[in-house]
Amino acid sequence: MKRGSTIAKAAFLLAASVSLFTAASPASAQGLRELMGDRMDSRGDLRDLILDRLATREDLRDLLRDRADRRGDLRDLISDRLATREDLRDLLRDRTDRRGDLRDLISDRLATREDLRDLLRDRTDRRSDLRDLLLDRLASRDDFRDLLRDRLERRRDLRDLLLDRTASRDDLRDLLRDRLERRKDLRDLLVDRMASRDDWRDLMRDRVDRRSDLRDLIMDRLRSSDNESPILTRIRDRLSGE
Repeated sequence: MKRGSTIAKAAFLLAASVSLFTAASPASAQGLRELMGDRMDSRGDLRDLILDRLATREDLRDLLRDRADRRGDLRDLISDRLATREDLRDLLRDRTDRRGDLRDLISDRLATREDLRDLLRDRTDRRSDLRDLLLDRLASRDDFRDLLRDRLERRRDLRDLLLDRTASRDDLRDLLRDRLERRKDLRDLLVDRMASRDDWRDLMRDRVDRRSDLRDLIMDRLRSSDNESPILTRIRDRLSGE
């Protein structure tokens, strides 16, 4: 709005200067030129003034934006304060409720104190009965001591029994270890026997192979010999029969 009014004023000054220039006589041309020079200077000053006003308007806009941002921050701060005020109110309400509960508790304690006083009075009246009860308790305490002694002796017997069981368990573990070691030794012996059996089989195979080689050698010798004795003939027949 201010910018439009400034432009209108500048246009009015320009139109006035043009009308003065057209209405002036030739005799006053020099004075009109000087007037026009003054008007041009004033026009330049007016431009500078308009630019300054525009610059100040931009600064004013920035200032208004900052004010608006600050107002938003102020609103957030007020909202936070209101929220904390509500929390404070809730805290005060809780404190008030707790104070009421504390009052009720104090009232209950006072009532129980009165009951305790009555109880103490009754206990004072029954003190003679309590003395008799204590004498009876002392007599029963001796019986209780004897019972505890019996329990301790039984506990010692139980400890001895547990120690015996533990010792027998250790002996059983040693026996199982011996059995396991013997079983391992038996496995090693069986493995050795199996290995010796394989060696014996290999020996028997070698013996059979050697026997067959000996037969073949004897047959070759008999066949190659020219002796016609009856013993050699019988051996030849038997070998040929086999």
